[in-house]
Amino acid sequence: MRILIADDHKLFRAGLVLVLKQLGDDLEISEAGSGKEAIDMVGAQPHPELILMDLDLPGGNGMEALISIHASNPEIPVVILSAMEDQVTISRAMELGARGYIPKSASGDVMINSLKLVISGGVCMPPGFGENGAKRGDGNAPNLTRRQLEVLRLMATGSSNKEIAHNLGISENTVRVHISAIITALDAANRTEAAYSAMRIGLIPRGTQLLS
Repeated sequence: MRILIADDHKLFRAGLVLVLKQLGDDLEISEAGSGKEAIDMVGAQPHPELILMDLDLPGGNGMEALISIHASNPEIPVVILSAMEDQVTISRAMELGARGYIPKSASGDVMINSLKLVISGGVCMPPGFGENGAKRGDGNAPNLTRRQLEVLRLMATGSSNKEIAHNLGISENTVRVHISAIITALDAANRTEAAYSAMRIGLIPRGTQLLS
């Protein structure tokens, strides 16, 4: 797996490389020390398959790099690694296309579990994110059926349609119908956005349930 680390602190990058080795032996890790360098490296071939990026970067900050990378390569998951843990910053990063947000204060195990969730197609968020926002049962929460909530929970963990169908004992076509209804109900553009929205408003446990 090709991973790009974008951080201007060489010591942090070196420590992160050691942590990332827990993901497997077939890693190809490249490093960028600025936002511009990260954008240039993403534009080269072959593309990275996962990007871990700080927000405080020289040569264009992380938010600017995130916007550029997401616009040109939306299929590449970008996970923010930052010392900033305020909800405004986290929300902004997710709105701009980040697939996850991990505080730099997180332990190595938390980081690995978070990245595994993202690699499997899920979204990872810091513990406690959004707890002052909308809660389950408020007027902003869409009215989903019990079965749709079951599909949504599995979808948020990165399960494929086939896996969801197997787990719930229903057909893949039924799964597709439920997912379409869920995406519409949450006013989302895709599965990932629907899962993030559902976690944000408290419809389902956040991906960070794996972080505890």
